[in-house]
Amino acid sequence: MKILPYIGFCFLMLCALCTGINSYNRTKGMIAQDVNRALEQVLAKMPDNVVTTDTIRCYRNCLTIAELKDTAGIAMRTVRRDGRLETKLVAEANCSFATTFMLSDQKASGSILFVGMLWLLGSLWYVRRNRPKLIVQGLSYGGIVYHNDKFMTQSGEQIHLTPMQHSLLKMFITADTHTLSKQEICDRLWPKKPDANDTLYTLIRRIKPIIEAHSMLKIESDRGKSYSLILK
Repeated sequence: MKILPYIGFCFLMLCALCTGINSYNRTKGMIAQDVNRALEQVLAKMPDNVVTTDTIRCYRNCLTIAELKDTAGIAMRTVRRDGRLETKLVAEANCSFATTFMLSDQKASGSILFVGMLWLLGSLWYVRRNRPKLIVQGLSYGGIVYHNDKFMTQSGEQIHLTPMQHSLLKMFITADTHTLSKQEICDRLWPKKPDANDTLYTLIRRIKPIIEAHSMLKIESDRGKSYSLILK
């Protein structure tokens, strides 16, 4: 499957992202636990519900994460409890996303990311190495190659056609001007059918999207008298 290497790359990137987010969230939880534990220790030593310079100094000294000692603080918050408003001391880490990310262990996600990049480079090399070679033999026009009674793109991908579509495209490709009259097509494809206009119209309508999807060509009608295979 051509898309399998890219599916593998996307899966590895998703794993790296989920692992990194999980590590980041665990670090946030550790920071919250550290500041709350430090506040509990401070309140045990200084039971007064007053924040002073000594309270902040003692609070920061109780922190175990060194990076928080310059940013962590204590704030007064008003909360509703049992229908009454009361003030409460709340510990705040006040650290940025970058600080939290640097504190988190991103080794696992980094390793997966590295493997993913190696996978992508290997996949690109494999796809490029196994890309079909350009066909140089056969009759070529507008990105379609006719060789060994088969129609292919210039990269070697076969264009699947019904027998009638194959015959019509062969007529277009082999014609010097790539232009065919309606009568010429009907006489060649349906020699025993008195009126094949409707059948021809259906055939043209169905082959048009196939040609346009695999080449730089399109079929154009000249006032219903003839059809031309021309460049878009």
